[in-house]
Amino acid sequence: MDLDQPLPDTACYCSSLRQASRYVTSFYDQMLSGSGLRVTQFAILSRLRARAATVTQLAQSMVMDRTTLARNLQPLVREQLVQITPSEQDRRERVIALTDAGREKVEAILPAWRRAQARFDQQFGAQQSAQLLATMRAVVDSGLHATGDAPANSDAHGAD
Repeated sequence: MDLDQPLPDTACYCSSLRQASRYVTSFYDQMLSGSGLRVTQFAILSRLRARAATVTQLAQSMVMDRTTLARNLQPLVREQLVQITPSEQDRRERVIALTDAGREKVEAILPAWRRAQARFDQQFGAQQSAQLLATMRAVVDSGLHATGDAPANSDAHGAD
């Protein structure tokens, strides 16, 4: 066994997407490191720039389950960057809104985020970046979840 040899790549779509996601997330986290926020937290704040949203709306918009969203919101609430209040229409639902401090934080981080975007375009290529963004949006909009559960033995592309 030669442990110096790299492990083989996988043909699994999910594993490959997760690997790329971890790689790009690490890059963005580095680029935003001076802000005190991770890119996931910045993404939440930037989604709320236009308007407040219910927990359900924000989770759906970010393709994130409510539990994961709640975990990501905790430090933002603690830092008073967002506030969560009961909905006026349905007291069981919670509304998440940027605070003034949250809005200022987003504006302060935007230049670093723009630099990250520009560097990604430069390294990856602007045309490929635009194609990648369109492809990722198409994956999210594909209706994959609506196809139902496939049998576990129907994996024709290999496992991770």
